[in-house]
Amino acid sequence: MITLKKVGKKVIHFYNNSDSLENVIKFLESIQKKINYLNLNINVEGKSIKITLFGSRDLQYLATERLKDLANQFL
Repeated sequence: MITLKKVGKKVIHFYNNSDSLENVIKFLESIQKKINYLNLNINVEGKSIKITLFGSRDLQYLATERLKDLANQFL
């Protein structure tokens, strides 16, 4: 029996409270290193960062937790 995992899209918004472009760059670089099992689309406009996750919902949940930790560290 083959079980298909639910695939979908999830959007997460972050805000750059640090006012530092260097911190945003470090945040994006750490995302690139740490999350490599989902497709991501990241838009940065001013202090707003919008991340769209595509893939398995289980992996989206894990990635969301990791993204929150990285945001707390850099933003």
